[in-house]
Amino acid sequence: MLEGMRVLELAQLYVGPFCTQILSDLGAEVIKVEPPFGEPLRFYDAVFAAFNRNKKSVVIDLKSERGREKFMDLARSVDVIVEGFRPGVAKRLGVDYESVRKVNSSVIYCSISGFGQDSELRDLPVHDINVLSFAGVCRLTELKVGRPEDPNVQFSDFAAAVYAAISILAAYIRKLKTGEGTYIDLGMLDSVYAAIPAHTAHILNGLGNIRDFIENPGYGIYRTRDGYVSLGVLGEPHFWKKLCEALQLGYGDLGYRERMERGEEIRESIREKLKDMDTREVFELLRKVGVPVGVVNSVEEGAKLVEGRGIIGEAEYKGKVYRCVSFPAKFSNYVVKSRGKVPKLGESL
Repeated sequence: MLEGMRVLELAQLYVGPFCTQILSDLGAEVIKVEPPFGEPLRFYDAVFAAFNRNKKSVVIDLKSERGREKFMDLARSVDVIVEGFRPGVAKRLGVDYESVRKVNSSVIYCSISGFGQDSELRDLPVHDINVLSFAGVCRLTELKVGRPEDPNVQFSDFAAAVYAAISILAAYIRKLKTGEGTYIDLGMLDSVYAAIPAHTAHILNGLGNIRDFIENPGYGIYRTRDGYVSLGVLGEPHFWKKLCEALQLGYGDLGYRERMERGEEIRESIREKLKDMDTREVFELLRKVGVPVGVVNSVEEGAKLVEGRGIIGEAEYKGKVYRCVSFPAKFSNYVVKSRGKVPKLGESL
């Protein structure tokens, strides 16, 4: 699908490599630039394999004149460069957008950083948890658990990688039409805010936190006799009535606001009904009547549901085959590259 697109990856760890992995899954040629000792994630085998299958690897010491020359030789013939340095580092190394544009005027150059190139915090080194804490996401989890907490998924890394890929694809379409390249400045903090539009729409307009996901008794995790289930009834009266009928609760005629006001009372009634039922029993009962319900699985259990969809791929690294999740969309006329080898350090060029 993206065959013919050449991408130079000048990034490490999660965000940049995952961004280019998306492009690789869709057919782009990705050349990974690594320092002489390799990127740090190489020693975290399973994760490195998931982010770097079907890529090429070249070793370049960007601190040396010969290394910069080698980089520029590659930069001349690529469509896209993705870099993940802190603002100013690429310029000090002589591999920034303005330097590259002198040898490749149509290049699409995407810089991914914690806060963007012109932020007052641009010099601060950060990882995912730091960005989430600045964004207020850890305060959103506080509404559930009673204290600010890391949600334990790398949400800002993921959001930035996906928005970077979208930005690159938009710029690539424009390049195909006009022949012009562009510079993309993407901040992880910006990406987090863009990825929580319901919360920001509420909070930034003075409406406070969205309480619907906290106080609504029809929306939450409940314990069963042998596990947990999730209920997903928001404001829809038909789902609420079906839930109350199935569990024989006397609240089916309550409007949404009254449900919220009597939330703890109703929640306790639901707890009493479910605590003596098996998880499978609850799931099948509510599934049968058409209520939004889920089983609280482990990641391993959840994987069984998506394997049949064909999104679990394989990456060969250091003589071992690792299972990994590939691009999730299924196309009618294209097969995503979900299987492949992870390059050895510097093996390609």
